[in-house]
Amino acid sequence: MNAKELIERELPRLPGWCTPEKGVRMAELARGASLCVELGVFGGRGIAAISAALREQGFGEAHGIDPYTVDAALEGTNSPENDRWWSRLDLAEIGRAACISIEQLGLTAWAKIFWERSQDVVGRYADSSIDLLHADSNHSEEVTCAEVALWSPKIRQGGIWIADDVNWETTKKAQQLLLECGFDRTEDHETWAVFRKR
Repeated sequence: MNAKELIERELPRLPGWCTPEKGVRMAELARGASLCVELGVFGGRGIAAISAALREQGFGEAHGIDPYTVDAALEGTNSPENDRWWSRLDLAEIGRAACISIEQLGLTAWAKIFWERSQDVVGRYADSSIDLLHADSNHSEEVTCAEVALWSPKIRQGGIWIADDVNWETTKKAQQLLLECGFDRTEDHETWAVFRKR
């Protein structure tokens, strides 16, 4: 089963919001990459799509970073509805299910999930070492802006930053910061966008 087939068949079975169409495009963008990072893994849809592309090409790693805690989900300023929704989830169970899904899909050689906050692991990555980053963690303005500041130097020249939920008001400032950090917006998909580092 090639990457496109896996994404179209398996992504809808996993918890989360990454559509098969987005997953296929992410896989296309990950081709040729050696190191990909996803901030905010949830049910594993994004990292499954990316690592399926890496498996197909025969090399590369996808690192998913998600602490799977309510405290992390509620950091920063979010709407009361958002906070209520996240506080009711059993995030640890969702994380365990994501790890099991990666194993069942035969992607463990290409995908690793780290149960940590993005700001706590960024120091493990050298500047200009990441080919593709998918930002889909806490969407508060504070967290999204902090992630741009911390992670944008880690993206190589010509590398890709995929931003999720770009239509949310809380992510607007982070998108502007990406432009100021030397990225160009190269694709707009209404709810998500692709930025490439100059």
